[in-house]
Amino acid sequence: MGELLLIILEQLSLHIPLLLGSYISLSLMKVPDLSIETAFVCGALCGATILPLCASLPSSIQLVLVVGASLCGGALVGLSSSVMTQYGKLPHLLSSIITFGIYYGINQLVAGSYLSLSSSLNPLLSAGIPRHPELITVLFISIVCTVLLYKICSTQLGYAFALYGNNPHFFSHYGISTRYVFIVGITLANALGGLSGYLLAQSSGFADITMGFGKILVCITALILGKTIHVRKTPLSLIVPLGGGAAYFSLQQLLIKSGFNLKYFTTVQSVLILLILIMFLRKNSKKTIDHLGV
Repeated sequence: MGELLLIILEQLSLHIPLLLGSYISLSLMKVPDLSIETAFVCGALCGATILPLCASLPSSIQLVLVVGASLCGGALVGLSSSVMTQYGKLPHLLSSIITFGIYYGINQLVAGSYLSLSSSLNPLLSAGIPRHPELITVLFISIVCTVLLYKICSTQLGYAFALYGNNPHFFSHYGISTRYVFIVGITLANALGGLSGYLLAQSSGFADITMGFGKILVCITALILGKTIHVRKTPLSLIVPLGGGAAYFSLQQLLIKSGFNLKYFTTVQSVLILLILIMFLRKNSKKTIDHLGV
């Protein structure tokens, strides 16, 4: 039982930045930000590219550099898609698809389709839990991300993200730049997605061009589960991504323990989302579902 809990905690910690980022864009801002998958891959490849270049440095400095590189890689994707939306007047869903196409080629040109991390020192390693040597470092990074986002959500900027989700035209009536709120929100969300990309890549020992496939479904499932179990319907609550993520990975591990073949887990996610949304619509017949159901 203890080992199962450690596995769930490790998987949750690896994905917490991604879940927090998706909470900003998908849930608070209600933007169909599919570019977070591209940010996930770009962050992983940026971190994997930087790691061998700082091999001679202490592991703590290596960790700071690769985390910074992955954040920048993800942020660049978010900046690109949000600028297309705001200045090109494109629907963000289309901007996300175009961004995917652009960065798919750029990533292959700069980093290739596959990068191995096995030959470099793993900066996530730490003493304490022998069978999970990366857990303490990854958990620390996730806690820092959670605390920082909690602080941001307590500021006017955090409330601005939620206001944008409720009424994107609100800011124009008060002389506030809608573009600024949108671009900062999407860039921050994608930066966090890029960080998770590196953490997953480092934990797996490699980064590849397809590793972001299906991550948006993970985010949607976790957020819907989080909103389902969250009793207090406050506009800003990190219990949604954290609680939803814990429920998601607990379900995943329980299915593994029961002998379920995980290659069908995507089907389980989709059916679960469908059932929850149908139940929601039956209980709230006059309400409509927001973009992506979250």
